Amino acid sequence: MSFINYKRLYIKIKLSYNVVEVITMEMVVLILFMLFLFLAIIFKVPIALALFINLIVLALYAYKKNFSPREIFKMISLGIRDTQTILLVFSLIGMITGIWRLSGTIAYIIYHGTGLIAPKFFYVGVFIFNSAISFLTGTSFGTASTAGIISMSISNAMGFSPVVSGGAILSGCFFGDRSSPMSTSALLVATLTKTDLYVNLKNMFRTCIIPFVLTIITYQIFNLGIDARVDKEGINLIREIFNFNALLIIPTLSIILLSIFKVNLKINMVISIVISIIFAAVFQNKGAGEIFRALIFGFHIDSEAGKLINGGGLVSMLKMLLIVGISSGYFGFFKETDLLVGVKKYVRRLFARLPNMVVMSIMSTVISVFSSNQTLTIMLNYEMARESYGDSEKLALDMENSAVMTPSYIPWNIAGRTPLEMVGAPVLSLYFSFYHHYIVLVNTLASVIEFKKSKNS
Repeated sequence: MSFINYKRLYIKIKLSYNVVEVITMEMVVLILFMLFLFLAIIFKVPIALALFINLIVLALYAYKKNFSPREIFKMISLGIRDTQTILLVFSLIGMITGIWRLSGTIAYIIYHGTGLIAPKFFYVGVFIFNSAISFLTGTSFGTASTAGIISMSISNAMGFSPVVSGGAILSGCFFGDRSSPMSTSALLVATLTKTDLYVNLKNMFRTCIIPFVLTIITYQIFNLGIDARVDKEGINLIREIFNFNALLIIPTLSIILLSIFKVNLKINMVISIVISIIFAAVFQNKGAGEIFRALIFGFHIDSEAGKLINGGGLVSMLKMLLIVGISSGYFGFFKETDLLVGVKKYVRRLFARLPNMVVMSIMSTVISVFSSNQTLTIMLNYEMARESYGDSEKLALDMENSAVMTPSYIPWNIAGRTPLEMVGAPVLSLYFSFYHHYIVLVNTLASVIEFKKSKNS
């Protein structure tokens, strides 16, 4: 063998070794990444701590790849800078949920909304009621802590199945979590994909009509043959705390109306907060101190009625702010290093061979198994799928129909588990959240049909 051939063989061996080394190092980092999250869930360690440890692991990986400390810091700050808007919106949502409670807006909606739930259509009523509240608030956790608790209390008092009721509540919670103009997940998707939030909302409503109708039909089937009467005694307790006025609905209506006219979301929310502050002072006779405490620490009152409406405030969002803030720092590493190169190559092959929603549904479910929350699932799905989509709006829609919804399938993921724990529903209710199933199923089938048509044309 000639010297040139020996040299070529040496180069091939060296390159092969380097490839194996990189892949091995990447696999170790990814395994550690998932392991720390899994252990945190098992031993009930704060998720934020596990996310922070993973951030350190990613930093060490980047340092091993010959990135300087200054470059590593830039990677972290890059991701955080890209999510500044969502962090601000998280803060405003916390303030809104607190001041809406103090002003009587939430109590007014709950009081009149629950009266609309008829026993013969209980499950459907629960789903629609929670859907309405989640659309107004944009948060699954906030909906669960208000409308969800009330719905489950009525369900238990009337002897309805807690499993089905829990599923209906969770379905309703995620109707708004997916498609409300105040939804942080919708905002996160829009921020990551650099798409217009209102265009995304229009696309989401277009693709949720059939799943919404199918969900109503399914819950009504479960309601057949059940006869019960609503005990309004507990609900009437909140009536004694607040001075009700029809104008109290304005803070929520302003969110919807201003969204229709595409007013900047942050401005929209500030306007609602200002209106609620005025209503708290005028209708509930609250002073500046009480208003400030509600904005920062939420609404709290020691009574049985208070258990239905307590919560909110900027402080209530600190955990989510920490989770989003830390996990957003990952993206600099994903973009600047080769950490996901091997996995992304395999994912791109799947996108080329299979319908987009099939790949997105499977990928988001797998990621949800190892991630602790919806936010991280959305971020990782975006990073894995962004290069396989030529249309950013289509990418945003498919993420809404997969990554936003599938985390609720996993019992240890906080996306679905936390709302159920708030209302006291069994974990099994995760799989009776039919809106989740139909959103994923219907849009996946549509993607399959579209894929076959494109192959045949």
